[in-house]
Amino acid sequence: MNTNYTNSTRILRTTMTLQRKLLVLVVLLSIPLLTKGQTNELKRHYVPFDVQLKATATAKSTNQVVTETISQQGATWLRLFFKDVNLGKESTLTITSTLDGASQTLTAESIKTWKNTSAYFNGDQITITLTVAAGETNIRASIKELGVGDPDPTSKSQCGSVDNRVDSADDAIGRIVPVGCTGWIISTGKYVTAGHCVGSRAQVLEFNVPKSNPDRSIIHPGPEDQYPIDSYVSPYPSIPSQANDWAVFEAGPNSQTGLTAFQAQGKAFEVTQDDPGSDITITGYGVDSGIDNQTQQTHTGPTASYTDTFVRYVTDTEGGNSGSPIIDTATGKAVGVHAYGGCSTNGSGSNSGERATISDFWIAMGYGTPPPPPTEDCVGNVSSFPLSESFENTLGAWTQSTIDDINWTIDANGTPSSNTGPSSAAAGNYYVYVEASGNGSGYPDKSAILNSPCLDFSGVTEPSVSFKYHMYGSAINELVVEARTNNTGDWATVFSRSGDQGNSWNAAAIPLTSYAGVSSVQLRFRVTTGSGSGGWQSDIAIDEVTISDGDNTPPPPPVCDSLDFNDFSINSFANQDAAGNYSIGSGGAAISMANNTWKFIPLNYTVTPNTVIEFDFSSTSQGEIHGIAFENDNSLSSSRVFKVHGTQSYGIRNYDDYAGGTKKYTIAVGNFYTGTMDRLVFINDNDSGSGNTSTFSNVKIYEGTCGALLSAENAIADLESKTPIMGTEDEFSAIQVKIAPNPTRGAFTIQVSNYNKDIQGTIYNVLGKRVRVLSLQKGNNAVSSSAFGLNPGIYLIKFTGPDVELGTQKLIVN
Repeated sequence: MNTNYTNSTRILRTTMTLQRKLLVLVVLLSIPLLTKGQTNELKRHYVPFDVQLKATATAKSTNQVVTETISQQGATWLRLFFKDVNLGKESTLTITSTLDGASQTLTAESIKTWKNTSAYFNGDQITITLTVAAGETNIRASIKELGVGDPDPTSKSQCGSVDNRVDSADDAIGRIVPVGCTGWIISTGKYVTAGHCVGSRAQVLEFNVPKSNPDRSIIHPGPEDQYPIDSYVSPYPSIPSQANDWAVFEAGPNSQTGLTAFQAQGKAFEVTQDDPGSDITITGYGVDSGIDNQTQQTHTGPTASYTDTFVRYVTDTEGGNSGSPIIDTATGKAVGVHAYGGCSTNGSGSNSGERATISDFWIAMGYGTPPPPPTEDCVGNVSSFPLSESFENTLGAWTQSTIDDINWTIDANGTPSSNTGPSSAAAGNYYVYVEASGNGSGYPDKSAILNSPCLDFSGVTEPSVSFKYHMYGSAINELVVEARTNNTGDWATVFSRSGDQGNSWNAAAIPLTSYAGVSSVQLRFRVTTGSGSGGWQSDIAIDEVTISDGDNTPPPPPVCDSLDFNDFSINSFANQDAAGNYSIGSGGAAISMANNTWKFIPLNYTVTPNTVIEFDFSSTSQGEIHGIAFENDNSLSSSRVFKVHGTQSYGIRNYDDYAGGTKKYTIAVGNFYTGTMDRLVFINDNDSGSGNTSTFSNVKIYEGTCGALLSAENAIADLESKTPIMGTEDEFSAIQVKIAPNPTRGAFTIQVSNYNKDIQGTIYNVLGKRVRVLSLQKGNNAVSSSAFGLNPGIYLIKFTGPDVELGTQKLIVN
């Protein structure tokens, strides 16, 4: 058979600068700064093109061939985008790489599957061949755009200081381009990737990917290993969230072999909803240096935590790994899809993805209706009390939850994190605690639940639970005890504490009277870790748990007897305890506090309308606030502080009349507030100086008249005014921060007055970007705008003390 050829060569040299089209990946950040979707789009630009291939005449008995050569100097790969294509019934269009000879032949049917695009071809030159079948008319193909691969200079990063990924060749895992993600085959014949990988940028799924060029520019496999991506199922594009970041998609058959990737690769992952094991393997196409860039690599690391939605792991991943299978190393089965990087080179944090336990995800993969989620039904049947547990290297009858984020840890001799957690057990050698370390794994706002066995209270008349708890750290969040009956219904809160409770074990005793006579009761301890960058300082521990038949509530202090401070732990209060200097005197009857010191003692007491507190007070000099307060958490509340001395207009001021010497105060607490309290606070606030000492002694708490014949009502009426006189300032009102000169041309001074704690000044530009953080102390702090890189302009400086904002001031640099 004779064949007519029409040959032409077109060398495209772009002389004008073409604006690159930037595609912005929308990534939901669940963990600020460290949780990010791990795509790595191919570096590329697009060149407008207008070339048409068509037959010069109709040949009735022979094929006619039209060729076109296209070059783009410096390109790492080329891809064609067509318009106005007509290939009839037998005509074909073939694209061939000059560099490696790889080719793709498209027919009228397959070019529709490829949505009028071609495969990726390595190198900077391709040849296009239009073969017009004999007898077919008006056969043509117009090229409208050329995709051009650019060199990729991106630097790598990984989880920890060393990149532990190694080469891999898993036939079920492919590379999605140009978005720069990973996709994989599952046993139902479908394909899985991350939700933020799908859409217009997910166009081709490549398998058997070769090594990249030494300059990191990727090399595409031949067209026989490229598959056009078709429809997908994912909630993520409409409702972007980490919990929705999964996708299941289809891919068309290969234009050369006619096979799907599922048929051609001969490998697929079995997906399971089982809990992940101790180690996780991630295999995918993450970025790297040199020839390893966006080629298949794998690494195995420990599982950090998991819930019904997420699994977190300390396994090396990089940009481009989004969509990789989360593989349970022990079984080789996939338990979910990788979507987010949360590690840093210093080893903190963990990477994460969505589990196959998400119902819609499971259904989309074609596995049918998922099994019911794990239950939290209690096990066992305890009917003999007391039931005591001190966690001596065991959880005993208590069990870890399966619906929380992280587990409780049995520990002794102090938690590994500094400035948080206990240093020893409350009883015995061991305790259980929640370790908050690890951005994305231990915090922010991670939950840990410890479940009791089934408790049979059918023969119990006065059920109660008592325990010791330790909540010390700058980011302490919450400890809650909850109960429910018969494994059904909502959990009811029976105890809660939030915030720093001091560096000591505290006691709690909770009556469970409403559950008396109930045959199936379950309790649980639920902890939520801290938020913010310092969230790791939120370890919470419990110990010495006892469930009893009888009231374990500690009795109130003996009527009319003075408190003995030797019987109590002395704890810092509300992050205000700057100096922390105190001593116990008079055989335990007095506490003296020097300089800027705020202390509390644990004291379970229900303040009633008849509650009175009595004490003797003396002070060597006047600070800002001297007073006493009942509190039920470790937060500063001026409405509960009875101020007896000081320069600030603060708190309840009905008793603010100290003039010297030793003065006895009898304060009708119940006249101002009531409620269940767990601590008594003593305040000697002296932010602006030192050398001050205040003493509280002979402290008595009682109901009514302390044994006198008068009624409680008359005793309260005989005391000071019943109308609260409230202060007009908060604890920080006296603090002064001044910037001079302002405007400035270079050096300036930040003057801090009336405050002896450290202050932080955070400088922001007018766009809200943080520029610098300054550590400031009382007095004059010299600052050089040039040394700190402050260019001429307007800045805002936000001043903060320990856990409190002190205000924002404007700075002008000329």
